[in-house]
Amino acid sequence: MNKTISIVGLGWLGEPLALSLHKKGYTIKGTTTSQTGLLKLAKHPFYVGKVQINTEHIAGDWDTIIEDTDILVINIPPKRSIENIEEIYPAQIQQIIEHTPTNIKVIFVSSTAAYGNAVLDAREDVICKPDKPSGHAVLKAEQLCQAYFKGNCTVLRFSGLIGPERHPGRFLAGKRELKNPNVPVNLIHQDDCIELIERIIEQGHFGDIINGAADKHPVREDFYLEAAHQLGLEAPTFLPSSETDFKIVSNQKSKKVLGMTYKYPDPVAIFHKDQMSPIAIVGAGPGAVDLLTVQAIELIKNAEVILHDNLVSDEIMRLNTSAEIIYVGRKYGDQSDQKNRQTNINESLHQMYKEGKKVVRLKSGDPYIFGRASEEAQYLTDHEVPFVVVPGISAALAAASICNIPITARGASNSVLICTAHLATNSDPQITKMANALKQGTVLAVYMGLKSLPQIVSSLIDDCQDDQIPINAVSNVSRPDQKIITSTLANIEKEIEKNELAMPVVFLIGAKAITHD
Repeated sequence: MNKTISIVGLGWLGEPLALSLHKKGYTIKGTTTSQTGLLKLAKHPFYVGKVQINTEHIAGDWDTIIEDTDILVINIPPKRSIENIEEIYPAQIQQIIEHTPTNIKVIFVSSTAAYGNAVLDAREDVICKPDKPSGHAVLKAEQLCQAYFKGNCTVLRFSGLIGPERHPGRFLAGKRELKNPNVPVNLIHQDDCIELIERIIEQGHFGDIINGAADKHPVREDFYLEAAHQLGLEAPTFLPSSETDFKIVSNQKSKKVLGMTYKYPDPVAIFHKDQMSPIAIVGAGPGAVDLLTVQAIELIKNAEVILHDNLVSDEIMRLNTSAEIIYVGRKYGDQSDQKNRQTNINESLHQMYKEGKKVVRLKSGDPYIFGRASEEAQYLTDHEVPFVVVPGISAALAAASICNIPITARGASNSVLICTAHLATNSDPQITKMANALKQGTVLAVYMGLKSLPQIVSSLIDDCQDDQIPINAVSNVSRPDQKIITSTLANIEKEIEKNELAMPVVFLIGAKAITHD
């Protein structure tokens, strides 16, 4: 039977959990507390409501969230920065309880902070001795849920969360001194958190308390020194510490009762190269979203950081409204030092990789057609940073198809020359080569040629001795304001003077557009 699962808190854990459950066929509903969160989550194929859990009431459409819900996942951790969290957080959970029927199954996402550091062997059957306000808050919240939902409630105590956006490389960035060098760390990866919740749902395992933790518990100093070494970061120093209390969180019950196999039994694996997200150098195509590859769309939507060029369309940039957006492009007439610009891009890509971020380097058209992807790919290769290059439809090829210009046609043209003419002059040998190719029946696809058009046209007419060669100028290929001028070498400049074209413009020379006679 298809179950409806409602997730209170579509944050760092709740959002990927919702997506995973949706893919498995469950009906999903979820909550966020802000309008910004609502806009960010609107792209997903399930209902998201704006709901604020307060100490005395619930603001928002809680009735829609709870209606027809079979399983409720309560995933709103206490905010440690708030004063009186020991009273505020349980009061928030009490509001959920008062507005939720007792027959609904509940997974309460808690924390191993409930045990306290005085509990060396943190197993589910020991007496909890929390020593921090957050620990007292979650333990009291657990007890409220258990008392109300009874056998319908399972408490899931997670250790320290690691994974996307919670990578040791980010923690170490800019930090030089750390505390508590000799204390073991209890950690669990986001993927394993999701797997545990899904196993509880699939097996119907309610009325229990279960820990979530990796098998291994490296000493804090060893963990972060190894991370710094693997990621090429400056090693931190550790302050002397007299800390003697610590806990080791046991995950044996999760293995025994749920059959759990941890994807990340050793937290050290998170910063090994085979677990890091490769840099994605993505071709954005000519501008229309529906001309992107499926792989490009997926990478753009899931990126945490997008470094983009000047000509990437707003339509494509709107695919991801939550990523950090960094403009690294250049416009016509830009006099900035291009070598320094490229160096800064290369170094930024490297640093973001070391911090475990999901990075997309977004280029208009195809990355390897006048996109300077080769410089970035070579830098990443030299620094042993994994990367993928995702092709995009280059402007010339898009223009040919969209505007019905057969750039190869039997008996007319058997080749296409893709070239740039932004530095063209009358004496430029490149134009002579272009003319020779054109005379042999090769269609020319000329990028960045609008400002050099007079020199290009003059030289081609002189070398080819034919001013009736067809030429097509296509502006803003595939975008709503696309414009095409079809003419001949003799008349193209006059046509453009009468019908001004916006950059970028691609020229297809030597092929006629297919039109009705």
